[in-house]
Amino acid sequence: MPKLTLCFKGRFIGLHNLTETTATIGRAPDAEVHIESLAIAERHALIKQIKERCLISPIAENKTWVNRQLIDEPTLLTHGDIIKLGKHELFFSESATDLNRSPNTNVQHINQHPTRSASPRQSLDQLVKNLNTLPSGTIQILSGRHLGKIIPLQRGLTRLGMSGNECAVIAHRNDGYYLSHLEGDTPPKVNNRSIGNHTVRLKEGQEIVLGNTRMRFHEEISQSAAM
Repeated sequence: MPKLTLCFKGRFIGLHNLTETTATIGRAPDAEVHIESLAIAERHALIKQIKERCLISPIAENKTWVNRQLIDEPTLLTHGDIIKLGKHELFFSESATDLNRSPNTNVQHINQHPTRSASPRQSLDQLVKNLNTLPSGTIQILSGRHLGKIIPLQRGLTRLGMSGNECAVIAHRNDGYYLSHLEGDTPPKVNNRSIGNHTVRLKEGQEIVLGNTRMRFHEEISQSAAM
């Protein structure tokens, strides 16, 4: 399923599944991809899915860039393309499984101009590696064969789960860690309550259930070690 990762000045804001054949990007409350900013028109751009291809078009004369190129007609999106509207950026990915790449990928910071060897596809890796990374939070596994394992949340985005099964993502923002559902039929639960399609801020000690795996969130690694 195609997805858009919304960022503002290099910081993760949210994930948007492109589940419909058309999706409006804009400030309007009913926009499928809502961006709360006066620099964004109520209906700024439109994405259409045609036979598994996604095309983006500006609405009216609203300025829309794809990979730093101002567009004025429908433009085909490919994995890793960067859509820029005002000061917001949307990273296009062809599926949720592409959001978590190897930390060894040699990429630049999102706000730097790319070198000649950089490609649009590398920009999504760039987002994953460099987004607001603070390695203080952890996830502790409470069930299954990895019982007791502690996973440091060392990236701006950390994916939980295996490709093709139930998957979720934890994003770090200025004010904490947030959990969102990525793929699979059953969203994760936090303290026995399903998060559905919402993004939920995690609090110290909360229990997460993803598929058949139970885990607990800790804001500091020292709290994990104390359990």
